[in-house]
Amino acid sequence: MSTSGSPLEALKGGFRRACVKRLVGDENGAIDVLKNEIPLLVVAWAKTSSLEPAEKKAKLKEMFDDESARAEELAVAFDLFAARFEARVASRVNDSVSGMVKKFEKISSKLETLLSQLGSTQLPLPQEPEPIEELPIEEEVGISSEDENKEEVISPQQDVESDLDPPVGTGLKFDEIEEMIDKLLSSE
Repeated sequence: MSTSGSPLEALKGGFRRACVKRLVGDENGAIDVLKNEIPLLVVAWAKTSSLEPAEKKAKLKEMFDDESARAEELAVAFDLFAARFEARVASRVNDSVSGMVKKFEKISSKLETLLSQLGSTQLPLPQEPEPIEELPIEEEVGISSEDENKEEVISPQQDVESDLDPPVGTGLKFDEIEEMIDKLLSSE
């Protein structure tokens, strides 16, 4: 319950809070405000008002109607904003997905070309393996395991992967949502 400002402003604020709770689907919260806060606020306002009882009742009805209308307008504005925001996000997601589809098509095309080239190449048939001589132990020859790992072989798969963009994390942190909304709204 708000105690700042005049009793009339406190009453308006309390009723507005009940309206907003009802509009967002919190019926129990709205009922709680209407049952437990509004009566106290009405009494506080009635004690400070110099109007006649019939005028007080009319004033309350007018105030409740005005605040209900304001809450409805706020809900409509929020729905419009949400729909607009959703459309913009959907458009950006669509653009991003389209870009990724094009990249996958390009990679797929390169892979198909590579596979067809490999398929058309006459590879020699395997022959009887030649006997392998027993090689000396690594320490005797002077080759370490590290030296053996230095030779790098680039496979066709690595060549295709080099065309890919590095993976990008797309999960939003809670603190970044406000920044994202600001960027979307300012890019208009």
